[in-house]
Amino acid sequence: MVQPDLITRESGPTSRPGALTMLRNGLCWSGGAACLASLIYWQVILAEGAYFGPRAVQLIYRFGARHYDRVRASWQPEADARLQPWLALALAGCDQPLVLDVATGTGRVPFLLASRQPYAGYLAALDLTPQMLCVARQKLVPYLHPAQILWHQGEASRLPWPSGSFDLVTCLEALEYFPQPKRALAEMVRVLRPGGWMLLSKIPDAWARYLPGRALTKRQLVTLLTELGCVDVHVLPWQPGHYELVIVRTKIANFA
Repeated sequence: MVQPDLITRESGPTSRPGALTMLRNGLCWSGGAACLASLIYWQVILAEGAYFGPRAVQLIYRFGARHYDRVRASWQPEADARLQPWLALALAGCDQPLVLDVATGTGRVPFLLASRQPYAGYLAALDLTPQMLCVARQKLVPYLHPAQILWHQGEASRLPWPSGSFDLVTCLEALEYFPQPKRALAEMVRVLRPGGWMLLSKIPDAWARYLPGRALTKRQLVTLLTELGCVDVHVLPWQPGHYELVIVRTKIANFA
């Protein structure tokens, strides 16, 4: 017959591993949950679903379209005020400018061009998400005649316009989220006329490591644009900690 005190002595040590196992399992689950949350934050918030493909990006903006302008209302006016002089400079001397806004979203660039003064030119606005284009259309109704603007749903890597079509191409806060950023850049340069301007944005180099295969450093971007035939590429401060503004001009015909 087993004595009661022997049961106590034998069962005491075996209770510790059970508690330690529970603690270890809890830490593992907590760590796993934290890793999953970080992964979701990286893929959905930082990368905006880009690594999951165009349909994932479309889905995010499909549901966010009606809230997009409201979420950005506190800081976008300041960024737009810094952008406006560059838009004016790029179009100086063009009586009827032709402008393409790639990844137009809710029509940010068309609105800046058309809402502050009568706009005599023509615009093409491209975006992947129909819901974003719908918001943009409604916003621009008071400012542009329908014949002045073409809304086009599509991807930046396959622009449907002939080479040399536009005086200015813009692409803001979007390049890093394209499936093929380098191909998109090549397409944007292709549709620019000789001597045309392009206004881009890029995330700071310190953040580029978080979007491998998508984000380009300043050095990489300048090198690529130069190889594509651009003669002036300048990277300037724009939205501190978020985006830099890239000012680009293409080579003038017969430029030596």
